[in-house]
Amino acid sequence: MKTKDRLIKLKDKLKRYNKQYYNSNPTINDSQYDDLKREYDYLLLKNPELKKFDDLGIGTTPSSKFEKFKHYEPMLSLSNSFNLSDTKDFFEKASNFLKKENSNYTFNVDCKIDGVSLSLVYKDNKLLKAITRGDGIIGEDITPNVLGIKGIPKVLKSCKSKLIEIRGEVFFIRKDFEKLNKQFERKNQFSNPRNAASGSLRQINSKITRDRPLRFIPHGYGKFSYEEEFLNFEDFLSFCKNNNFDKTGYAKKYSSLKNIYDYILEIEKKRSLIDFDIDGMVIKISDLNLQRMLGSTNKFPRWAIAAKFSSEEALTQIEKIELQIGRTGAITPVARLKPINIGGVVVSNATLHNFDEVTRKDIRIDDFVWVKRAGDVIPYISKVDLEKRKKTNKKFDIPNKCLCGSKIIKIADEAVLRCSAKKNECKYQKLENFKHFVSKKAMNIEGLGEKLIEKFINLKLISNKYDIYRLENHKDKIVILEGFGEKSFFNLIDSINKSKITSLSRYLYSLGLRYLGENNSELISLYFKNKTRFKNFIRSKSLREQLENIDGLGEKAIASFINYFSDKSNLEESFAILDVIKIDRIEDNITSLNKSILFTGTLQKMSRDRAKELAKKKGYKIASNVSKNLDILVFGEKSGSKLKKAKELKINILNEKDFLNLIN
Repeated sequence: MKTKDRLIKLKDKLKRYNKQYYNSNPTINDSQYDDLKREYDYLLLKNPELKKFDDLGIGTTPSSKFEKFKHYEPMLSLSNSFNLSDTKDFFEKASNFLKKENSNYTFNVDCKIDGVSLSLVYKDNKLLKAITRGDGIIGEDITPNVLGIKGIPKVLKSCKSKLIEIRGEVFFIRKDFEKLNKQFERKNQFSNPRNAASGSLRQINSKITRDRPLRFIPHGYGKFSYEEEFLNFEDFLSFCKNNNFDKTGYAKKYSSLKNIYDYILEIEKKRSLIDFDIDGMVIKISDLNLQRMLGSTNKFPRWAIAAKFSSEEALTQIEKIELQIGRTGAITPVARLKPINIGGVVVSNATLHNFDEVTRKDIRIDDFVWVKRAGDVIPYISKVDLEKRKKTNKKFDIPNKCLCGSKIIKIADEAVLRCSAKKNECKYQKLENFKHFVSKKAMNIEGLGEKLIEKFINLKLISNKYDIYRLENHKDKIVILEGFGEKSFFNLIDSINKSKITSLSRYLYSLGLRYLGENNSELISLYFKNKTRFKNFIRSKSLREQLENIDGLGEKAIASFINYFSDKSNLEESFAILDVIKIDRIEDNITSLNKSILFTGTLQKMSRDRAKELAKKKGYKIASNVSKNLDILVFGEKSGSKLKKAKELKINILNEKDFLNLIN
C-alpha cells in the first residue's frame, strides 16, 4: 500500500474512533488507539508532503442536540510521549523554537485524569457557560447539566478577570461509578468510568446529569482578561484553591525531567490506589510568559505534553486452563498465558473467576485474548479476539471432578462450583487452609510458606493446624531437610512461638470459615472478649442465640460458625490451639464503645495492620471508608481523598502521635 493511501486510511479510522470515543461507545481500547495515532504521526513526520491530507483535527463535530458555542481560545489536545526520550525531544524542540540554548525550565507535573474535557466560562465572577471540547474550536453548550457537579463553583470568590475560562476534566471516582452501574441491567452498564462520565454529561435531560455523582477538577485555562491573574502554573493552582475548585493532590514542581519521570513511575505503580482513573501525567512548562511565547500548533500546545503510562491491556494466547481449589472447596478456573508485559509487569496467569464467566465469554485453550491489569489487581481476560481464533480451538468442557477425584457440586444461588469433599479429605483444600492459617492477617507465622507446608504434610509432620505448634518435637527430621539446618529450624520455632501471642479476632480469622472474614471475626471477638468465655459459649446450647445478639453478624456467617464447631474434629483442633496460645482479654472501654476508626496514608512508627490491631484491642470498630458515621480518621503521610472528605464531614482527625496518645 502506498504511504499516502495508508495515511488516509489511518485518518479515516481515527476520525471514526474519535467520534465513538466522544459519544462514549469506543470499539477499540486506548492502547490500540495510541498505536494507530503514533503510526499516523510518524508517517506525517517522515513525509512532510503528505501534510496537505492531514485534516484529522481534534475531538469530533459537536452534536446538533445542543446549542453550539465557539471557544474564546482553541481547546487543544496534548501531544503524547511514551518515555523520557520522547519528552526530552519535545522540550528540546520548544527550546529550538525559542532559539534558546539552555532549557532550564521549571515544570509542573500532575495526573492526566481519564475523563471528559469541559470548559467553564465565568463572567463578572459568575458561571456563564459550560462548554464541551467539541472539535476544539466549537463545543456544545451544556450549562444546565453541570450545575450539580461537585467541584464546579457557581461564583468565583477571588478573581480579578472580568472573563475567564477554566478548563478541566469531568469524571467519576471509582466507587461512585460502581454504584451507578448497579442501577442498570448488565447489558446496559457502562464499560468504564470515562464512558459513564461522557454518557452522563451530555444528556438532553439535565436532571439525569444532575442526579449522577460527577466531579470536576481543573487542569488549565483558556482566555482570561486580567493578564496577571496568575504568572505560572503554581499560581493557577493557588487560584483554583482560593476559588473552591478541587485538586488532584498530586501536582508537583520540578526542574529536572529525570526527577519528573521518577515521580511518574511512582504514581504509575500506585495508580490503582488513586480514587479516579488516570492514564498518564501531564508535564507543563510552568511560566505563563514562556507558554505564550511558545504558543501552539493547530493541534497541540508546544509547552505541555502527556506522558502516557504503560498499557494496562495486552494481547496474548492461552496455553492451558487449570483448576485452582480454595480453602473452602471453591474451584476457580485459571488461564495459563504466554507471558506478556502489562503495565511494566510480566503476566503469565489470569483468573477466569468462575465457569459461568468462561462460558459467557466463550474462552478456549489456544485463543488469543485481551488481558487487563489495573495496578496490583489480579489480571483478568476482558475479551477474546475472535478474528484470531482457529477452527480447531474447542469449547472448554466444565469438569465434573475436583483434582482430588471428588465430585464437583453446585450450590443453589452460587456461581462458583465446589469440591464435595471435606477439607481434610481434599489435599488441595487442606493446603490452602494451612496457607491461610499461617498468613500475615491470621496467625502470622513467618517462614512457613507453601513449599515447606507441603514438605511437612508429605513427611506426616503435620496433619492439622495444631500440629504446627508441635513441630519443635521433630527437630531431628527437619534439620536434615534440604536448605535447612539448626539456625533455620530455631528461626521457624521462634516465629511459631511469637504467633502464640495474638488476638481473639486473628485466631477466629485464621480458622478459615466461610463468611468469617476480618470484620465478622472482629465482631465475634468483641462480643466474647476472651478465650474462656468463648469456649464456654461454643459448648452452650444458647450459641445461636448469642451469635444473633451480635449487631452486624449475618445469618450466613452464623450458620457457617455453628456448622464448623458442630464438627467434633474441628472443635477439638480449634480448642487445642486455644490452649497453647495467649489471647489478651478485650477490656470494656466506655470511650471507644461502638466507635469506628479508619486509617489512611503511611504511618511512620508502625504498619497500618499493627495500628488496627491496637485500636481493636481498645474496642474500636475498624471502618473501611469515610462516611458521616465515622468517628475518627487517623492519617499518615501521602493521605489522599479520605483525609479531604473527612475534613469536609468534620470528622475527628488525628495524626499518628495523637492516635498513640489516645490508645495509651
